[in-house]
Amino acid sequence: MHVSTRALLAVWATVSFSAAALDAAAPAVLAVTLRRDSPWKAPAPEASQKLIEELKKDLPGDRFRIYPVGPWVVATDLPADEARGFVDSTLQIYAAKIQQQLFKTPRSSPVKVMLFADADSYTTWNVKLFGERPSTPFGYYSRARNAMVMNIGTGGGTLLHEMVHAMAEADWPGIPSWLNEGIGSLFEASTCMPSGKVFGVTNWRLRGLQKDLEAGTATKLADLLAMDTATFYGERSGANYATSRYLMQWLQVHGKFEAFYTGVRDREDHDAATVLRQVFEDKFSIAEIEKQLFAWVRTLKQP
Repeated sequence: MHVSTRALLAVWATVSFSAAALDAAAPAVLAVTLRRDSPWKAPAPEASQKLIEELKKDLPGDRFRIYPVGPWVVATDLPADEARGFVDSTLQIYAAKIQQQLFKTPRSSPVKVMLFADADSYTTWNVKLFGERPSTPFGYYSRARNAMVMNIGTGGGTLLHEMVHAMAEADWPGIPSWLNEGIGSLFEASTCMPSGKVFGVTNWRLRGLQKDLEAGTATKLADLLAMDTATFYGERSGANYATSRYLMQWLQVHGKFEAFYTGVRDREDHDAATVLRQVFEDKFSIAEIEKQLFAWVRTLKQP
């Protein structure tokens, strides 16, 4: 069958228009310059581009923007000024300082960071993308999906918590869950001190721990330091989280936090109890350290 030149041109024009429309429908990728003091380098371009293409395919350009920031490929439907606020503060200052003060090995492999503006967007896009409603109203880190999926309308605390997990797994792939969650929970409520360090502050987990202390049901420190993953996330997970979180804050108050983490990480047997005694120069037993920790917790005020 003969096809006229005019008909071919018409087909070509239709295909070209459709391709342009598809490009226009994809989220814009906006350049972000890493700070001069950033602990991260840009990851391999092909690795980042793969995640960018996945996000462009999944998310509509009329609502979302993409900001590659070192190993973090951020996609968000926040207004542009709010999005840049999270990029410039939570990522480029807070997360970067945590990386510098605690973790020896910077994360290099890129990860998606999906910041949904509010609860409706967060729930709707979880269902669209993953076929299920999220189990938490705040956000989570899925290693299987290589993504942090956040309701950023609840604030940046959960984002920092999950970013800590992503940084920790690069620094110490075998980090025990009790320590990983204790560190993440420490920084979910934190402030940047004049010294440049990010410092944990009292948060909502205090209430449960103080109630447990009153009832005599708080997680014992010796048990926590040897706890396996299944037990940590088991039926007493709330109590376990709280004890681990306030152990980290107490160690930070005493200037022992970084030494404790690096000591456990670098010790061949990862014996946390031995390291905890050592950071206090073997002056106290674990039971005595627990007594001091819980006495301090009782003095704290609810935020």
